[in-house]
Amino acid sequence: MSFLVGITGGIGSGKTTVSNIFSHLGYKVYNSDERAKYLMQTNDKIIKKITGLLGDSAYSKGALEKTIITEAIFNNKSLIEKINSIVHPETIKDFNSWVSENKDSILVKESALIYQSGSYKDLDEIILVEAKDEIRIERVLKRDKHRDKDDILKIIRSQKLKNKEDLNPDYILENNGEDMLLPKVIKIIQELKLKV
Repeated sequence: MSFLVGITGGIGSGKTTVSNIFSHLGYKVYNSDERAKYLMQTNDKIIKKITGLLGDSAYSKGALEKTIITEAIFNNKSLIEKINSIVHPETIKDFNSWVSENKDSILVKESALIYQSGSYKDLDEIILVEAKDEIRIERVLKRDKHRDKDDILKIIRSQKLKNKEDLNPDYILENNGEDMLLPKVIKIIQELKLKV
């Protein structure tokens, strides 16, 4: 059995940077957000349910209409929950298949919604990547030219964890750009290796 490590954090926190460090150091990383996007384009069960929820305009020529979904989601909390309840179970199944195909001693899962989706229950350790909101906004504005500050604030609010202290991540990695990230990640990896 592989030792499963989750990397989570809100938009602009730097969780992908942390995941990339793991990847460059030779660890296999499952990117939940990328896989969820892929499954939304290819999984018939998901496509049928999303079309049932949002209508035929959700897909055009077999491709997901991201702008229609994004606009619908960020103004409607119950719709976010409905879409998540369609996509998350299939993404978790996909992750479990990926785990069974890879026999490495440590496998990594990157996901913004590890806690919200309940998938943290299947992981051995969780690394929560954090950064101040103003730094996160600045990073996302540089990265995503199509977003404005209001969009990013909506996403940050939608991803907020209610009782972070109750979730008790195994590691909290501050990523405010004040000190080097690589030594912090290497230190965590050294500690993880001792637990395998």
